[in-house]
Amino acid sequence: MELKLLRSFVELADAGHYGRTAAKLFITQSTLTKQIQALEENVGGALFERGRHGALLTPLGMLLKREARALLRLSEDVDVKMRRANAGLTGQLDIGFGISTLIIAPELIAGFRAVTPDSQITLNDLPSREQHQRLLSGRLDVGFCRAPEESEDLSFMPLVEEQLALVLPRAVEFPVPDRMSTLNHLGFVALSPSSGPGLDDQVNRWCAANGFKPRIVQHAEDILTVHAVVAAGLGAAFLPWHGVNALAGRTHQQPLSGMESTWPVGLCWHRKQATPLLGRFIDYVSKHR
Repeated sequence: MELKLLRSFVELADAGHYGRTAAKLFITQSTLTKQIQALEENVGGALFERGRHGALLTPLGMLLKREARALLRLSEDVDVKMRRANAGLTGQLDIGFGISTLIIAPELIAGFRAVTPDSQITLNDLPSREQHQRLLSGRLDVGFCRAPEESEDLSFMPLVEEQLALVLPRAVEFPVPDRMSTLNHLGFVALSPSSGPGLDDQVNRWCAANGFKPRIVQHAEDILTVHAVVAAGLGAAFLPWHGVNALAGRTHQQPLSGMESTWPVGLCWHRKQATPLLGRFIDYVSKHR
């Protein structure tokens, strides 16, 4: 059943006059008559009785009028929702983030939600490399993460410069720069390479560039656990500066300098899978970073 025919039918049912309805719809009276006849053929019976007083609804017409209004309202609701979706005002976003963006990501997302209240957002705490993999496979819309390795399909917008930090229990003093080896008596807690390959690579590169080999006494599967173990006084750790500051209070930390101590963290997305809502989110982040 065509929506165009239903709209003409409802207009005629309300006006009760073919001539006035045809003029309102900007069609000829004969075209309106053909539309009503096509609709009557579709429903299998007469919808109007024509007489001196215009077009009067038959019992079948009165039933169709009730159903047609509900259907047209539903169609209008769908049209509005599709227009809003095409304008990037509604839809679903699956967003990844890591500990380095534990402060900046929620702030940006909250601001975006305030201007697009009909959007639905899911947050996923994921390592950068897993975010890249999910973006490439279409299982994530956008991520706050490290810059991806060379990829023609992923776009990246830098937001902050992350920095490697030495994190120690409160009772342990920071060594002078050339006496890092003294911390090996305490030992180091490290994130498992499989859980954080990007951070593991960064720590290894910094240690190699600075001629230091940490004595790893324990691995953990997530950064929160690494930090908790350090806070308990069971070791030192190398962690992201922005990330560990978001957890501050139970440890103390000092940013490291020199080669391999910094890396960019920002917004990453698949350039070929952008939706209107994602485009609006990227534009918002670009203006408010």
